[in-house]
Amino acid sequence: MNIDSWFIMKPMGYSDALKLGAQKLAQIPPQTVCDACGARYENGEFFLTWFNRERALSSVSQNLKILWLHYLTANGSKTLSGRLIAYREAAPALFYEANFYKRAVKPLAAFFGKNPQKLIEAGESLGGKTAAFGDAAVTINALPCLPITFIIWAGSEEFPPEGNILFDQTAKTWFSAEDLAVLASAAVRELTDAGLEPTTFSSGG
Repeated sequence: MNIDSWFIMKPMGYSDALKLGAQKLAQIPPQTVCDACGARYENGEFFLTWFNRERALSSVSQNLKILWLHYLTANGSKTLSGRLIAYREAAPALFYEANFYKRAVKPLAAFFGKNPQKLIEAGESLGGKTAAFGDAAVTINALPCLPITFIIWAGSEEFPPEGNILFDQTAKTWFSAEDLAVLASAAVRELTDAGLEPTTFSSGG
């Protein structure tokens, strides 16, 4: 699935978004960027910690690169508020919330709903910490100043599993509603990929 074909702002295509983001980044001294968002700069390259693994801006997909350019130039709040918000508090319309549920929350619940403990294991493998919500929850720093909390309520014979994704209130200072939705979708992909790893390893033994 293309993680942001459903949300990048429309009259601007990928190439235009990349060009605009790169131009904006080039106007800011690298050390200022790093101080503002927790990035690292070396030999003309920006590095960010993405789910507990440092990666170079040039190494990520076009989709992630657009998000990262927005993050690097946002000058958001580095001090967390401690107040968690649902996506609807950042979204300007119900349309966005419906797509957020379809592309991020629903896949999260479908993958982890039958075994909530797997969410904890996957989250901890990505540097996350357990949180006191639902049947299982974990908070992970997707980017240095941007934690995301993933929550699962287990399913039963009568009810399907449910999930939710919460952000610190300061997430709105880093990303637009559209970008937060794309970020959440990419984050769920990271979690589900991590959730598959133990099975992959055990099958090879």
